Amino acid sequence: MKTTSYNLLVNATGQLLQQHAFDHLSDEKLSRMNSCLHKLGSQPATEDLRSVETELLTYCWEANLYVETTTPQSLHQWYAAMSCFGEPVMLLLEEVE
Repeated sequence: MKTTSYNLLVNATGQLLQQHAFDHLSDEKLSRMNSCLHKLGSQPATEDLRSVETELLTYCWEANLYVETTTPQSLHQWYAAMSCFGEPVMLLLEEVE
């Protein structure tokens, strides 16, 4: 059974994709990210998905969170998802200030 953290990660990434936060990535990276989303979204959680999770988290760090179309709700989802996986999101917020 998948955990809420996987659902948060898939939902947050999907929202940011729709809001153009990853438009600056190469086509290859976007294709890999979509592949990761599909694998995480459609398969039960297994040890095999750890590498997929790690790869997707890497792409999530490349999100442009400051595009005009990004909503506060999607930022909150992104923050919650990254926090669930132990990612140091406060470092990013401190860099912006």
